Amino acid sequence: MSQPRILIPTPVQDFERRRFSMAQGYVQSVIRAGAVPLMIPVTLDTSILRELYQSCDGVLLTGGDDVDPVLFGEATHATTEGIDRVRDDTEIAMSQWAAEDDKPLFAICRGIQVMNVAFGGSLIQDVPTQYRDERFDIQHNGRYEAASRSTVLHQVYVEPRSQLAGIVGAGDVGVNSFHHQAAKKVGDGLLVTARSKDGLIEALEMPDRRFYLGVQWHPEEMTTERADMLALFQQFVAATIG
Repeated sequence: MSQPRILIPTPVQDFERRRFSMAQGYVQSVIRAGAVPLMIPVTLDTSILRELYQSCDGVLLTGGDDVDPVLFGEATHATTEGIDRVRDDTEIAMSQWAAEDDKPLFAICRGIQVMNVAFGGSLIQDVPTQYRDERFDIQHNGRYEAASRSTVLHQVYVEPRSQLAGIVGAGDVGVNSFHHQAAKKVGDGLLVTARSKDGLIEALEMPDRRFYLGVQWHPEEMTTERADMLALFQQFVAATIG
């Protein structure tokens, strides 16, 4: 197969927990970027997951429900929901494997949170009640009925000379936003490369790796309209080639 293969850990994600599922935006964005998405059930044995991981060229961690706060030493907040320790353990392992092997990894929304926890970081479990700067009115947990998935809800400031800046540009970048959790204590080896105007962490990267980058927004919902958001996937795929 000439095209790079991108492994996407795929969880059980319906109300009755009967189906493995993955949002089309992630899959189509990988395809638009020139790679082949491989959706792998998170419930496979670790040895099989490791074998599949080794056969792929990159890893994409996607959005979803909340990470188990036990993993960063906190009690569960009342708003925390959808905990799936099998998914947590699988994605944390893949985050660590990819860092060890310098295999490109791109993490989105929940993915950046998993990436952070994998290296000893912690999370704000509920941004609306645990993190607020009264000087700003930023809608982090955008409601779908109020905005399409591609609507810009706020700006993030991207640090110059970061890998992220090399892809989407430094300074202010407009993003969508659908999350109620975010990185708090930053994991070992990770660097904050974007924040929203209220200071909330919006991007993390591991600067000594080929491509090890996480964003808190959902670029996969913007790749048909925004060249900079498609470029995130294209640069991720390009990193898997050489």
